[in-house]
Amino acid sequence: MNNEISDYELYLYFGHLPRFSEASLDWFNFDFDHNFGDGMDDESWWVDEGVKAIKKMMADEVAATAVNAVHVVPLSGGLDSRVILGGLLENLPKSQIVTATYGIPGAWDFEIAKTITRKFGLRHEVFNLLDENWDVNLLTAAAARLKTPISVHQSYVRQKINDHFGKDCIYWSGFLGDALSGVVLPKIPAGNKREAVDRFMKLDPTPNYKDQGFRDALVDKMLHEVPWERLDRKKFTLDQQLFFGVWQKQLTRNITVIDGFNFKTPFLNKTWVNFMGNAPYKWLLDKHLYKEIIKKAYRDLAKLGTTEYSAGMSLFHSSKLEIFLGKVISRLKPYVMSGDPYRSHPRTNYINWTESLRHKGSLQDSVYSTLVDLKRRAILAENDIDDWWLDHLNRKKDYTRLLMNLSSLELLLKAGVMA
Repeated sequence: MNNEISDYELYLYFGHLPRFSEASLDWFNFDFDHNFGDGMDDESWWVDEGVKAIKKMMADEVAATAVNAVHVVPLSGGLDSRVILGGLLENLPKSQIVTATYGIPGAWDFEIAKTITRKFGLRHEVFNLLDENWDVNLLTAAAARLKTPISVHQSYVRQKINDHFGKDCIYWSGFLGDALSGVVLPKIPAGNKREAVDRFMKLDPTPNYKDQGFRDALVDKMLHEVPWERLDRKKFTLDQQLFFGVWQKQLTRNITVIDGFNFKTPFLNKTWVNFMGNAPYKWLLDKHLYKEIIKKAYRDLAKLGTTEYSAGMSLFHSSKLEIFLGKVISRLKPYVMSGDPYRSHPRTNYINWTESLRHKGSLQDSVYSTLVDLKRRAILAENDIDDWWLDHLNRKKDYTRLLMNLSSLELLLKAGVMA
C-alpha cells in the first residue's frame, strides 16, 4: 500500500515533500543537561531562568558575527522576530540593524511591524505584495534555488528580501522559535506512535484533497518508514519528535533559511534548546512560558501589538476577558480596509491567495499558466485539475491550497527540483 502513494500526491497533500525515512533529531547536535530544573515546580523560577537563557542566546549569537556587519531582521507581528530584534537592540547600535516586512497594508503582520520600527527608530523596508508581479519565469528561477520541494510562492517572497539586501548582510531567522515554545503541543501527549502519526497528519493538510482512505494509507506509510530510533529523545514527547524531526527539519527550515546567504538561527543556540527542552510541559502549552519570558526580557517590545491574540493585542493585554473582546472586535471589523481590493482579514499572511486566484491579475495568470503546463505532462487527471480550478473560481469550493500546490509542483518540475 505504501508504494501506491506517489511523490506528487505527498507534495499536494502536505505542500512539501516529506521524506519520512530521513526523519531525525541528529541536526540538534547536542545533548540536554537532563538534570537542569529537575523537581522545580515554581513558574517564576522558570521565567527568570528563561530570561537569562534568552539573553545569553542572543548575546552569544551576536558575538559570533562580524563587528561592523549589517543585520537584517524579517519582522512580523509575531514573537520570534521580536525576540531577535530585542536581542539585537541590546547588543548592537541601531545603525547596524535593518528590518524588512512583506505582506499587504492593513494586515496585522504588516502594520504591527511598522509600529515597532517607528517606535524604536529603525530602518524598515517593506515589500507590498499587492504590487507583486508573479511572473512564471521569476517563480521558476526561485524554484531552481530550492534543494527540496516546498512552496515556491512562499519561498519566492522570502528570497526577495535576500536579493534586495545582498550577500554581505547577516540575516536572522526565527526558525525553531515557535516550535520550541510549544506552538502545536496537545494538552495530552500522544500515548503511542500511531496516535502521534495520526495527529501529525492533521497538522496542516491541504483541504478538500484526498479522502480518509488515503490518509489511513499515509499513516501506515509513515509508521513503517520513520526511523524512530533517530527521533528518540528523553525530553521530547512523540508529538514533538515528529514535529521537530520531520516538519521543522524538512519544511520550516527550508522556507526560513535561504541557501547561499549568511543566516543566524538563534533559537538553535544550545543554551536556549537546553532550557526549553527541560521546561515543564504544562507551561509550554499555548506558549505560556515563552510569552512570560518575553514580557520580562523585552518589556517595551512586548507592550506593542502581536498576532498572538485577536485584534492585535499586546502580551500585556491577554486576560480571558480581553481576549474575548478582541475576538468580538475582530469579527465586527474583520477586513483590511487599506488598499486591499479583496477586503482581506487582518490575519492575512503574505496575500489573500483565495481571492487573488478568483480575480484577474498576475497571480491568477501565472497559476493558470502553470496548471495548463502541468496538464500537458499527464501525471495527474486533467479533468480533476479543470474541475478544481472552475469550482474555485465559481466559489463552489475553496481549493486555494490545492491550486497553489499544483502551481508550485509545475514550477518545481520546470526547475528540475522534482522529477
